[in-house]
Amino acid sequence: MSIGAVHRSVEHAEPRVVEDRDSERVLTLLEADQSVGLTIVALRERGVEAPAQAIYSLQLAGYEIDRVVCEHPSGQRTPGYRLRPRSPLSADSSARLKEVPPDGFQS
Repeated sequence: MSIGAVHRSVEHAEPRVVEDRDSERVLTLLEADQSVGLTIVALRERGVEAPAQAIYSLQLAGYEIDRVVCEHPSGQRTPGYRLRPRSPLSADSSARLKEVPPDGFQS
């Protein structure tokens, strides 16, 4: 008997529901501000006690969160986070993509 690893594509996986207060709050804030991104300080100012842990929990739950650079009016640049928009490709349309042979060469 052999045990094979199951690979689940992150692009087509539906994120799971998060159950802790900070993660729910961060998700709500990131969904509301998808243009610029939010810094750790901004998340704390909006009531999130452990922003880094909440972001990590969301990533483990399947949410794709990008790191971005937020620039303040003073010119200071600070790391921030933004929720990646969902891909328009569905599982059905991805099946129609051209398959590449295992050797990597097109015939």
